[in-house]
Amino acid sequence: MAVIVEVLNKQQKVTERHKFLQHQVRLGRAFDNDVILFNKHVCPYHAMLQQDEEGYWWLEDLSSVNGSFVSGRKAVVAKEPLRSGEICWLGEQALRLYDDAHPVADTLPFSAMGQKLQAMGHWAFILLFALILAADQVVEIWLTLPKQLEQMWPARLLDIPRNLLLFCIWPAILALWSRFNQQESHFLPQLSLTYAAVAASALWGAFCYWLGFNLDGSGVAQTVEVVGYTLILVALFSGNFWLATHWSLRAQTAVAVAVALLATSGQWASLLTPPSPFDRSLRYDPRILPLPFYLGQGKTMQQYEQDLQQLFEQVEQQRQDKDKE
Repeated sequence: MAVIVEVLNKQQKVTERHKFLQHQVRLGRAFDNDVILFNKHVCPYHAMLQQDEEGYWWLEDLSSVNGSFVSGRKAVVAKEPLRSGEICWLGEQALRLYDDAHPVADTLPFSAMGQKLQAMGHWAFILLFALILAADQVVEIWLTLPKQLEQMWPARLLDIPRNLLLFCIWPAILALWSRFNQQESHFLPQLSLTYAAVAASALWGAFCYWLGFNLDGSGVAQTVEVVGYTLILVALFSGNFWLATHWSLRAQTAVAVAVALLATSGQWASLLTPPSPFDRSLRYDPRILPLPFYLGQGKTMQQYEQDLQQLFEQVEQQRQDKDKE
């Protein structure tokens, strides 16, 4: 009966896997061992695996400095039996033993959603979402930068690639986390998913501006805005955790919802907290100043004062015309 020896790291992830047909397997740092270990706390000839006549495997310690241990960290004095799938330790180095008849887990079918997430790593999707983000930032610059400050356009435009690079930090962290846990990094799908979420947030923000304008900034519009941003974050983190972990779907969804609510906690707090009577912060009131007054090309303070004076004159003229009627 063949034996399979797995070398594990400190997170008990497999770093090496060896299969042997002989009845003795020597373990240690010396180069004439069957399994060569590179842990400095392992002796050159640390231990040996032996199979008895009945086919059972035993771990024998070869008078090592730091000892050998089996399940429950029980020290191996002479020999200790090992069951298939059991972990043992040579000093701090973990090993796992299997026989070739050990059952394996059922094969997992491909997930349709998972395949779509991985397909998002194609460069065309990344480019599409990056262009949407760049277009959104160009529109924002066009709406907020006055004509008198047109010389600042190059500097503001240079901020766009910098912002796109900043959005790469989160996918890079997830990719490193995956590699640390010996899983596929999926950096490009993570990057595409992050760009998609930010692009969706930009489009959702534009829709919420339109909705707030038509509903005069009512509480319904504010609630819809916060709920939308939260759902976008839930979708983002669910996809992130699916690509970066092997958690169950329930665990992924629970953690994604918790992180999304934490990220939007400030918005939810301002939405659910009743306004204080002592709050003196500026609030929009459509009865005083119409919302279209704020829309359009950016203005200097002088232009703003002129438009404001013109608005007051129009309101005064309307009041006089109403009195004449």
